[in-house]
Amino acid sequence: MRLVALLLLGACSASSTVDGKVIDIWGEPIAGATVLMDGVTERPSTNAEGAYSFPSKEGPQKLKAGKEGYIQAEAEVEVATEGNTEGPLFRLYQKPAEAGFFLVGPSEYHKLEPQMVHTVGNFDPTRGLKSVGDLKTDRESLEIVFHTELKYEEILRLDLELHKLTFVQQKKMDGALGEQEVSVNLYTSDVEIPIEINKTVSRTDYTITPSTKLEPGFYAFQTQELLDTQDQEIFDRIPESLRVVFPLEYK
Repeated sequence: MRLVALLLLGACSASSTVDGKVIDIWGEPIAGATVLMDGVTERPSTNAEGAYSFPSKEGPQKLKAGKEGYIQAEAEVEVATEGNTEGPLFRLYQKPAEAGFFLVGPSEYHKLEPQMVHTVGNFDPTRGLKSVGDLKTDRESLEIVFHTELKYEEILRLDLELHKLTFVQQKKMDGALGEQEVSVNLYTSDVEIPIEINKTVSRTDYTITPSTKLEPGFYAFQTQELLDTQDQEIFDRIPESLRVVFPLEYK
């Protein structure tokens, strides 16, 4: 009788599963994604609805999901002693094909195109952009995927910042005949917006999000304080090809 009870208990355990889904960041199911669980030999692939199912392995478990062309994701789940367990919902980012900043749009990525930083004046220089490009987003939250060969520590040394821009048409500057109104016509830095740079499982991909809610307007990612007022000699020592920032419009 005891043997029968043990066999029945084993049968119940064997039938228990960990079930979940793999989708992309736009909510679409990803078919053919592979899901791994530490210590489990099975490597189930997701079906057309993005669903996966594992035999249960009691206790805290680590899972990974991935597919070629996507950034792998990790998650943990506490597997129940009895019955089926709801597994993690994996949201996978598509892996950009080239280096750069990619705005997460409603259904696809949009690459931020670099714009050259220009300078007006020397003694009290004004730096900014002649154009902010055509890239716009009206999503409730701004999210950027940054694809780069730089390591996280190297990105931090770049002093990557997000700045809100303002348009300056004219500015008073000192000249030989005294203070004069000078045409500037540049989008200049108004205020720095705090950002969070988040690591992904991939060593070449990061996500960037503002730490505060954005107001409608023009914004730009900068490095090396290119848009900030600084010594002209320091700016001149930066190679011209690196004097670029990456603007967008938040509506």
